[in-house]
Amino acid sequence: MISMVRMFKQFCGVAILALGVQRAAASAFIGPFETFQVPVLTYRVGGDLGGPHNYDEEFRRNTPVMYFAMDANFLNYYGANGSNAIFQAFDIMNGFSNNLSTVDLSQVPTESQGVNYLAQALELTDLKSVMLSLIVENLGLAEPERYTWCLHDREMGTPCPAAGIYTVIKRNFDTEFSTTDILQPTSYVNGTLYTYQIVELCTGTPFLADAVEVQVDPLATSFSAVASFAFDLNGGYYAGLTRDDVGGLRHLLRAGNMNIEAAGQDTVTFITNSTPQLLFTSNLTELVSAALTNNAATLSALFPGLQIGQTVSFFTNVVTTNFITYLTNYPADPYGTTRSVTVGIVSTNIQTWFSHQFLNVYATPTIQFVNNLSPTLVPGHVASSNLITVLTTNISLSACPSGSPYTGSPCTNISLASFWSNGIAGNYFILPSNLCSVALISTQLIQNISLTNATVVATNAAGTTNAFGESFSRTTFYSFNQYVYVVKPVVCPVNSVGLRQGVERIRFEKRDFDSLLNRFFYPVTNTYILNTITNNTLFPQTVQRVIVNPDFLITASDLAEGNPGNNLTGASIAARTLGYDAANANPNLAGPGILTPGSVFTFNKVGPIYLNPGTFFLFNTNFNTTYSEATHSLILRWGSFDGTTNAPVVYPNGTDLTNLENSVFITISPISPVLASAAVGVNYSNVFSVVSGASAPFTWSVPFTSPALPPGLVLNFSSGVISGTPTTAGTYDFVIRMTDAAARYVERPYEITITP
Repeated sequence: MISMVRMFKQFCGVAILALGVQRAAASAFIGPFETFQVPVLTYRVGGDLGGPHNYDEEFRRNTPVMYFAMDANFLNYYGANGSNAIFQAFDIMNGFSNNLSTVDLSQVPTESQGVNYLAQALELTDLKSVMLSLIVENLGLAEPERYTWCLHDREMGTPCPAAGIYTVIKRNFDTEFSTTDILQPTSYVNGTLYTYQIVELCTGTPFLADAVEVQVDPLATSFSAVASFAFDLNGGYYAGLTRDDVGGLRHLLRAGNMNIEAAGQDTVTFITNSTPQLLFTSNLTELVSAALTNNAATLSALFPGLQIGQTVSFFTNVVTTNFITYLTNYPADPYGTTRSVTVGIVSTNIQTWFSHQFLNVYATPTIQFVNNLSPTLVPGHVASSNLITVLTTNISLSACPSGSPYTGSPCTNISLASFWSNGIAGNYFILPSNLCSVALISTQLIQNISLTNATVVATNAAGTTNAFGESFSRTTFYSFNQYVYVVKPVVCPVNSVGLRQGVERIRFEKRDFDSLLNRFFYPVTNTYILNTITNNTLFPQTVQRVIVNPDFLITASDLAEGNPGNNLTGASIAARTLGYDAANANPNLAGPGILTPGSVFTFNKVGPIYLNPGTFFLFNTNFNTTYSEATHSLILRWGSFDGTTNAPVVYPNGTDLTNLENSVFITISPISPVLASAAVGVNYSNVFSVVSGASAPFTWSVPFTSPALPPGLVLNFSSGVISGTPTTAGTYDFVIRMTDAAARYVERPYEITITP
């Protein structure tokens, strides 16, 4: 957990003056603790999740799209305004991560801290700013000022603090390459030069020691990076990322930063075999007909290689009509006259039918993304009807044209008739079990194959009514086009490993649980490209990832445990998790590696936390008043605020709790928090409406706790239409409140981007 202990190095130094030359952006990179990073050298304190790593031993994310969600614990306490604050933090990240490779660091400010004086008077801690620092850390950045100078080893003097021997290292690196094409260690953070002083605390067993960073210029801004988590907890806030934060993220994610790394436990990678093969399609009508009347075992035997996941059987009434055709003559017919007669016999039977789930049958168009191939379409040809052709052959006297003279010899009449019959038609292919897909290279052949049903033949024995060799036959046939494709087989290993470039950018998307008061997360399937180097050649490999839990889960809990008198460990602000995969680290080194998904950010929801001074809490029958409300000091009270004149939001907010309760039943459109973008100088209009759960008439407003609408846009309180002509580009977050006839209301956070 994050507590005041983490601030140790930031506030226990003294000013030392020296001269130096300013360098470009610099950052520190977090990873698993190394063996020398022990508590007595001031590592693993204040809730540290890892230690600073050397250049080229960093840990990073390699997923270009990540999902965050807030659960019921968070929403119950922080409400719609808290949700909006979290959304704003990720908005800041999206604003930079989408163009990290092209951003001009010289245009990024070296500090982004501000102070809201009303929030300062109320001693509020900004929720958005804390979230922003936690995100930056979870993307691989450590605290640059804290690790500009570090202790690697020491030999203590006796008695403490007698002179000892200390090994000092640097773990803050310039994110601009030097002339030797490596990232050099630097003493600068956001333009501020730091030196250090060895501090022996002479407390604990063994004694604690540290190389405490001290700014050279006492008037320079200190501990400015968002990754340092060093803003003023009383009224301070971050307006955005600083130059060194952006520089560090750019280094981690840039394409030129190539590491051997896994794609992730929840991924499959589409990889082709180099040898092309032929793929033959088959008649879909035949498979569907057989599947209807055969169980799984029989069907698998009829179609080798077919994989069936689940089978459901059921009974049905089957009406069958059988046609019998024969030759005859009627009484009083002239000599030699024959007639063909067709009789239909209808029977009804109870039959067992089957419904199968096929796992490897492809009958519809399927897009496949395969490493060095462009997205390709493996065509499927399926129809709901089929063309049936009936060939009728009549060799008899009745086939002779009407009015023709009697010759005593039969005539021959052949006719064709076609009609469309309902039913599934087309073609399919069965994917071999050792493959997960195929990639189309070309169409090799299309051939039409005719299929013939049973022929109905009618004739009588010679010497009876059939005196002239007469016969009647009816043959039914249909056809389908068989396709032959040249394809590359595709295998899909789980968590594949390769030498890969950075993903360049990460986009964060918000996902909700199935209800505001529930906790079930609907899985998301995401497909993207990881550029992999093989034999000095770049191969864009397609990766598919199924996200069954949020990458970043924002929740809340009581984090006020611990002894408040022990370095303020009871003043926990938030807890968070960070997973590492170091399986592919360089030999004998601590990295590089990847950061695994599934981070959890837990914010303290115990309410305002106070601390009474002193080592012991005295309480007796005389009600000792040395330690009382009059002497306590506030440690933590959550709020949301910025640099505007809008009043801060204080949590927990009873208004937001009411809003949450109403939100279970009242649905507002648009449901998505991201509205359609607008452009400066172009008329814009969007309408908010009630989908269900509320009684008309409705009143629409922007709560006073919400940021203002974009300049130029106004909200009609009765119609719910937001309209106007935007005047200023940017991304704007705001909250819309709907109040119905019963005075019930709900609030929803929204975002709109105004383009130049």
